[in-house]
Amino acid sequence: MYVIETVSWNAKPGVMDQQMIKAVSVMVPDLVQLPGFLHQSLVKTSQGKWIGIYYWDTEANAHASNDLMAGKASLEQLVSLIDLESLAIEVMAPLQESTPLIITR
Repeated sequence: MYVIETVSWNAKPGVMDQQMIKAVSVMVPDLVQLPGFLHQSLVKTSQGKWIGIYYWDTEANAHASNDLMAGKASLEQLVSLIDLESLAIEVMAPLQESTPLIITR
């Protein structure tokens, strides 16, 4: 099975979409090195809220990822673009899915 971590935020004023996309992309090589990391994607709502969707093998690894990423230059670059008051993180396990999710690397 897997768990999903969602990280949502608003960009600071003046931050362009390409800056945010690049900052998240630069972070991916660090994420891949973390225990239990499976997949990541980034979306933006029509209201301007960004949502990073992260798939982990266990809830423990999802929660541990925050501490393991702390201090990494890639995360600091992303954080510099974010309105921290808007930041929200949730970890949840799927209760239903249409078909089994298969993530390959």
